[in-house]
Parts: sequence; structure tokens; C-alpha cells
Amino acid sequence: MPQENPIDPSALNRQALEAHPSFASTLSNGLAVLGCFGTGQPWLGNKDIAERLGLSKPTVSRLAFTLIALGYLRRDRQTGKYQLGPAVLSLGYPLLSQLTIRQVAADDMRALAVHAGGPISIGTRDRLQVVYVETVQGKESNATRPGIGSSRPLLRTAIGRALLHGEEPAERAALQQRLAQALPDDWQRYGENALQAGEQIARQGFCIATGDWRPTLAAVAVSMRGPVGGMRLAFNLTLPSYATSEAQLRDDLGPRLVDLVRTAEQKLGQIHAEPVAD
Repeated sequence: MPQENPIDPSALNRQALEAHPSFASTLSNGLAVLGCFGTGQPWLGNKDIAERLGLSKPTVSRLAFTLIALGYLRRDRQTGKYQLGPAVLSLGYPLLSQLTIRQVAADDMRALAVHAGGPISIGTRDRLQVVYVETVQGKESNATRPGIGSSRPLLRTAIGRALLHGEEPAERAALQQRLAQALPDDWQRYGENALQAGEQIARQGFCIATGDWRPTLAAVAVSMRGPVGGMRLAFNLTLPSYATSEAQLRDDLGPRLVDLVRTAEQKLGQIHAEPVAD
């Protein structure tokens, strides 16, 4: 008989999650191994992974053996270190291919990126962080461009705050509680700015963050008003601090980004409203 009120695993803290009888620790550890690989260190050895995850080297070796066999890791024979394998791409592609918003908004994103001189990105929330699912650059290229799959802090970024305030009130309150418990230092330092972002969004449709993520960056962000494919999404525009001002973000780029997102919502609604042909 189905459970009447199933627990949302993403709402549990780490300690409660690991204590739950349905939690599969081996699967969790295997996925954690994959999560160790970032753009900064593409090759990692058993010792590197063991130290990062607090696992024994034999445990890491067994996990790596399985991941190599399934194509999620590959091993360099000379160094014995591991790198992500091509099977990882097959995990993300179906999700990205279902996000029609990436195609719907592409032309408008490119036009605004050219106007602003900085990238326009789309992100979604992954637990207590933001993950980018699309980035469009104008003619210029700069260091502010986030790659697809890269992550940013939820509390410290404009796009993270837009996603936070795009949630329903009950979910937002639960998220704020989890952020305060899991990241007490960040919450104490940036929590007030994150809450004030909600006031900005209510007043003008977008929020601005300058210097909280990186001192050299400024950003404006807008959340979509409803989920897309079951996911909450937000758009942001990021520029070097020296290349913009709060007045430009507030009076020009913010309103333009709101128009872009609302137009994308309309186009997406039209696509989904079209009858299916016989």
C-alpha cells in the first residue's frame, strides 16, 4: 500500500538521511566519488579521493573499479589516477535535452548578452547550491562565464537568491532553515542580503548581488514564475564589477532580463498549449 505522506529525501539533513533505512550508502559513496572531480583537478588518485570523502583507500578502489567497469571513470595506467569517463555525459544529456527553455530563450539571451557585454545563464537548485544548465555569451568572452554543470553558492549569488525566492513560501522557509543549519557562517554573513533579495524581487522583479560571491563580480537575476519540467529555474546576467554599476543593473539590465524571462515564459506556454497532431 503506498505511503500517504512520503518523505522528501532532499529535505533531510545529512545525518537524518544516512540514518534512514532506505538510504543506500554504497550508492551514495559511488556518486560522491564522481562528485570529487571538478574542472580544477580532472585527475585524482585513491589517496586524493579517500582524503576528500573520509573513506578508506580499499573502499575507494572497489568503488572506482565498479565505476570504471560502467564507464563513469577511466584510469591512467601510468599514474594510476582516475578521470571522469564518457558515461557521465549520458547521465546529464537527457535532462538538458528536455529543457526546451534553452532553445526557446536562446536568441533573446544572445541579444541581451551582446547588449550587456556579459553572459546570460540559466540555473536550477541542487540542494543548497545552484547548478548551471545553460550559458549564452555575446561576441565578447570574459572570465565571468559559468560552464554548464558548474555550481555556485545559493546564498551568495543573485541567481541563488532568485531561486530561493522563486519557491513556494513553505519550501522557502524550510530551505532557509536548512541553509542556516548547514552553513551557519554563510548564513550569518549573507543571510540578511538573501532575505532582502526577496524584497527586491517583490518590488522590481529581479534581485542584484555585488561582491558576495566574488568581490570582482556583479549580477542580476530573475526567477521563472513556475517550474519547467518539474524544476525551478532562474536566469542571471553576470558582469565584472568595473564594467557596470548598480544604477545600470537596476535601471537597464534588470528590467531587460525580466522582459527576457517573461517572454520566454509566454513562448514556452504557447509550445505546451499547442494541440498534439494526430
